[in-house]
Amino acid sequence: MIFHDCKIGDVFDIVRGGSPRPIDKFITDDPHGFNWIMIGDAVEGSKYIRSTKKKVLPSALAKTRVVQPGDFLLTNSMSFGRPYITQVKGCIHDGWLALTPKDPQRTDPDFFYYLLGSPLLREAFEKRAAGAVVKNLNINLVRDIDIRIPATLAEQSRIAAILDRADGIRRKREQALTLADDFLGSVFLEMFGDPCTNPKGLPTRPLAECSQFVSGGTPSKANAEFWSGEFPWVSPKDMKVDTIVDAEDHLSEAVFEQTSLKKIGAGTPLIVVRGMILVHTVPMAITAREVAINQDMKAINFDQGIDPLFGFWCLKVQHEAILARVETAAHGTKRLNTARLGEVPITIPDDDAQQDFLAVVKKFNAARAAMTDASLEAAIMFSALSQRAFSGEL
Repeated sequence: MIFHDCKIGDVFDIVRGGSPRPIDKFITDDPHGFNWIMIGDAVEGSKYIRSTKKKVLPSALAKTRVVQPGDFLLTNSMSFGRPYITQVKGCIHDGWLALTPKDPQRTDPDFFYYLLGSPLLREAFEKRAAGAVVKNLNINLVRDIDIRIPATLAEQSRIAAILDRADGIRRKREQALTLADDFLGSVFLEMFGDPCTNPKGLPTRPLAECSQFVSGGTPSKANAEFWSGEFPWVSPKDMKVDTIVDAEDHLSEAVFEQTSLKKIGAGTPLIVVRGMILVHTVPMAITAREVAINQDMKAINFDQGIDPLFGFWCLKVQHEAILARVETAAHGTKRLNTARLGEVPITIPDDDAQQDFLAVVKKFNAARAAMTDASLEAAIMFSALSQRAFSGEL
């Protein structure tokens, strides 16, 4: 197989989106208005953007960028470089970079979707992101990223077909896990009702009155000793699972001897309270071992009478209501104010009722573990195929 070494800018024209201000003056209810493609129109786990939630007046077009079906969109902040292919013509929010193929006849869209989303390029995007608080991608640096592509369209298509099959297996197993989590949420609601409306008239208390929040922090990066141990330091990037068993970053015991950072015990709910992920998701998890957390998170120690795992699920089933409490800080990032979080209602049934629910959770988790193993196996297979594909070995 012959590969061609080039740069992203050799294959794509790249532009940044823009947002006409104030945007409310340009939004229209007219169904024939122009599509306004926002980050929220990207469906997690989907390859395509097929529709938009909002339309704008034609006058907005002079203040933003227009994309065509088949163009690639990269998230410009929040989760750097996550690729999507737009299937609609529209103008794009400033949270996007748009990549238009210079020669569509020699550009297989599926191949470049997987290439742009590969760990190699995601790492390159992360390194090139700039900004003190809210980081963004620099167009010129993105243009200059080196890539290797098959010399022929046929080879691009062959590799894309292999990755598409592997990705299909990975996605189906991830969807099975999502359905599993939905099942436990449904069991909770069936047994206790929605805590926000409390249709069963059970005792409730605000979260702040039945728990204590524990804050995290980031030890000095200048002290290499702090980062030479095995103790998990959890940050939002680790909060992609319900149960935290480890973290990408680790600390030494010296951190806890020389700083005020606290250890968080096993069986403690965690929640992300700051970051652009809060635009659409409030990540929550429960610890399976002792951990430490960074400053963008809170640990929740429930009072006696509330099992921590029960309290965790009481929060999980209120995800949308908690998401609605997210605010925008002065510097543009998203935050979940502690006072607002503390207002979230917690249902407190008697201990027997809590244990009945937890018995269901424990039985279900045993079956879910097998599903998780299968999902991990599929993810590892897809990652290995991706590495081979983009190094010229597939």
